[in-house]
Amino acid sequence: MKSKVLVSTASNGRENYNKAQLALIESTHAHKLRLTHDYMMRSVDGYCDNYYGVPITLGSWPVTEKYGVAWQHKDMPYQFKPFAIQEAIEAGYKQVLWCDSTIRLMRSPDDLWEQCAEHGILAWDNEGHPLKPWIAPHAVKTIGIDVEGVKQIMACCIMFDFNHPKTQVVFDEWIECSRNGAFLNKGFDNHRHDQACLSAIMHKHGIPIQPYGALAYPHYTPTAPTFLNVGVPQ
Repeated sequence: MKSKVLVSTASNGRENYNKAQLALIESTHAHKLRLTHDYMMRSVDGYCDNYYGVPITLGSWPVTEKYGVAWQHKDMPYQFKPFAIQEAIEAGYKQVLWCDSTIRLMRSPDDLWEQCAEHGILAWDNEGHPLKPWIAPHAVKTIGIDVEGVKQIMACCIMFDFNHPKTQVVFDEWIECSRNGAFLNKGFDNHRHDQACLSAIMHKHGIPIQPYGALAYPHYTPTAPTFLNVGVPQ
């Protein structure tokens, strides 16, 4: 049985996320983190199939045995994210670290896996952005909770420990949301797609959101974060 894997999927969308993905890989080497993780990197339309010795699968959205190929991003926003994690599950990994291409690892996440094992999922607070204004009514109805007072996660970096009994339950509900239309933004509803849905599902199953800090933005200085969301390098 495989253990830990760092998963990320990139494409050339609003910005060049393929370039950002290379910077993500570089960050894991630049700080000499000595990661105990494998890598599962995928680029839909990238130009580099190996960077710092890390292979990058080119040419399509994530391909799963159970659900097939992820839809085009324009047809189902961010479905590629749970599908990429499903790829890792099917490859035999039990501990999956998802990172958007805009994330940079500043420290080894190894010491966070013990904390992740307690609840099954680690996701961090999108401070100042509670869930209610950012989730569409059709998603609320699909998931079936009251979102009043519920916090919202930052979905740019999430840790999943599938050894915990709740993790697969939450993940299955999340990936189903990507297949039944709950990720879609219908009309002018403010909706954060995968992020909004996972926030609601975690709350539904009693999984706490972690305080902002271990995952942060570059202007945040009181602590040394493990993950920084820095955006696409210019």
